[in-house]
Order: sequence, then structure tokens, then C-alpha cells
Amino acid sequence: MRDRLTKEHVVDAAAAIIDSDGLDGLSMRALCEKLGVSVTSIYWHVGNKDALLDALIERAQASIVAREPSGNTPRQRVRSIAHSVLAAIEIHGELIGIAHRRGAVAGVFAPVRRAVAVELSAAGLRAEQLADATNAVLQFIVGHSLTESIAARSMTQEHASALWDGDAPIDTVAAVLLGQQPNRQRSFDVGLDALITGLLAL
Repeated sequence: MRDRLTKEHVVDAAAAIIDSDGLDGLSMRALCEKLGVSVTSIYWHVGNKDALLDALIERAQASIVAREPSGNTPRQRVRSIAHSVLAAIEIHGELIGIAHRRGAVAGVFAPVRRAVAVELSAAGLRAEQLADATNAVLQFIVGHSLTESIAARSMTQEHASALWDGDAPIDTVAAVLLGQQPNRQRSFDVGLDALITGLLAL
């Protein structure tokens, strides 16, 4: 492996360790063992652990938005960008946390801001409205992701409970649905669509 070792190999191995053992499992020693090389070889190709983390953050940035948003309308393409970002955050969540602590999170999300701005501009938004709308969409996506992260870490299973004693002051179907655990993906799509509709009406 030493003769064939590249920076890409080192970053791949580091990413694999994070996937299996979390960020706490990533050490230069663990990386050396996985690659079957000395720490000197890793330093030669990547640098120290800080440089390795920077390389991993760059990879997260490169993959946070799909290369080409899908859909025939700006609304559909913004929605596809949002789903791409959620998937990337799920994969690279720990690295994004590291990027935040290193003051680099704005750079990680820069491709998202650019992609959303292009689509909202194509829909006719300009100037301050375009900037505000782009930031609002990004905040909505990241806020949803944080909520999902908190829910995933919860050790207790939430149980549905009745919202009202006796007859509900709303229609029966809505009352039944609101008494169930929400479909978070559906809620995300509904909220994002409503947000985009409102932003485009500015």
C-alpha cells in the first residue's frame, strides 16, 4: 500500500473509520493500522490530523449538493437541492460539526447557498429579496436537520397521545392524524413548499 498510497486513499480510509467508529474513533494510529503504513507516510500525503480534518471537510463541501438539481421548475429544483443537502448532512454530520467548531461551516454550506440562489433568481427574485429568500431556505433545511438529529439521539420513544379531552374542535381526520407521530419527511416537504411559495410571492 505504501507505494500506492495517495491523499485520496488516506481521506477514504479516514472517512471509513468515521463511518464505522465515529469521529472519536479517528486517530492517526487507527488510520495507520487501517492503511498498513507508518504515520510518516500519512504526514507526507496529507499532513497532521488538523490537515486531515480539513481534507474531510472539503470532501463534505464538495458533496453537499448534487451536481445538477433535478426538476423542471425552480421550485422542484430547490426541493431537490434540499433533499441532497439533508442526505449529505446525514452522511457528514460529524464533519459539519467539526467545521462549525473550526469556523468553516459557512464554506461547507456555500455550495448550497449558491445553488439555491441560482434557482430563486431564475424564478424572478432579485436583490435583497433574493438574498433573504436564499438564507431562509438554507435556515429551514439546517433547522430540520438539527431537529432530526435531536430526535435520533432521544433515548425514549415518544408515544402519541390525545390532544383534546372529548370532541376535537377540528375535523375528525385532522384530529386523528394530529394524534399520531408526524411523518417528518412529509412535514419537511410541506413546509419547504409553503416557504418557497411564500418567498416567490414577495
